[in-house]
Amino acid sequence: MKRLLSIVIIIGIIAYITVQFLKDRRFNPPSDYDFPISENIDKEFYDRTVVKDYYQAALEVGTFARAMWRDKLIDVRTPKVGDEKNKAAAEYYNSLIATAQWLQDKLEDSKRYKDQGYNDTQIKMIMEHGLTPDDLELESKMYLADLRRGSTGAPVWELQKMLNQSGDSIPEDGLYNQITVNRVREFQRNNNLYPSGQMDLNTLKALLKQ
Repeated sequence: MKRLLSIVIIIGIIAYITVQFLKDRRFNPPSDYDFPISENIDKEFYDRTVVKDYYQAALEVGTFARAMWRDKLIDVRTPKVGDEKNKAAAEYYNSLIATAQWLQDKLEDSKRYKDQGYNDTQIKMIMEHGLTPDDLELESKMYLADLRRGSTGAPVWELQKMLNQSGDSIPEDGLYNQITVNRVREFQRNNNLYPSGQMDLNTLKALLKQ
C-alpha cells in the first residue's frame, strides 16, 4: 500500500512539474522574436507617416510572434514541417519582417543622404522620382552649361575653379577669355569631347565626374 502511495505521489509530482514547465514555456517565449530598431534612421523623414509605420511594423513583428507562441505554441521561426497553421503563421511573420526592413532601409537611406548634405526636397526627388544624386548635382549646375567666350561673373569663376581641379591652373578671375577657352578645349580633348572651347551639357557632366 505504501509502495502504491509512493508511486501515486511521484506521478503527481511529475505531472505538476510538467504542467508548470508548459505554463512557463508558454508565457516565456524566446527573447529574439523582436525586430531590432535601427539607430541610423532619419527620424525627421519628409513623410512622417513612414517613421510611424516603421515603429509600428517593428513592434508588430514581436507582438505577433509572441501571441502565436502563447496561444498556439507555434514558433514562427521554426515552424513544424507539414503543418499548415505553422506554415501560415511563419509566412505572415516573415512578411512583417520584410515590411519593417523595407521601411528601415528607406529611413536609413534618407539619413545617409542628409549626412551628405541633401535636404528633404532633394531626398524626395531621389526616392520618388528615381533621380540619382548625380542627377541632382547636374540639375543644380545647369547654369554652367551655357557659358562661352565673353561670359563673366561668378558662374565663370566657379567653372575656372572646377577646371583647375583637373589640370594646370588658370586665373580664377570670372572672365571667359581666351585662356579659359583654351583650358576648356584641353579638357574636352582629354575627355573625348568635341573641342569647341565652349561649355555644353556633355562637358559639364564630365567636369562633375572628376
